[in-house]
Amino acid sequence: MPLDPRPEYHRVLVRPSRASGTLQAFSTGGQRSSRTVSLAGANGLLELPAASEAEGREKREGETVQCVLVGEMGPTV
Repeated sequence: MPLDPRPEYHRVLVRPSRASGTLQAFSTGGQRSSRTVSLAGANGLLELPAASEAEGREKREGETVQCVLVGEMGPTV
């Protein structure tokens, strides 16, 4: 996922993983402010840092980032 020049939050569905014992986040889709449906299905907000030399220009699948939980977690995946 490419990083924006500004820090941002990405709406996600967070589930515990049975296989790894960690939490996994899945995007809820379009992130535009007009896409309120993606907010309705979210239970977390990923804290994505601004793109920089230190943070890089993108986050790859499997990388760890901070997440603010805003709802209950469902069953394991």
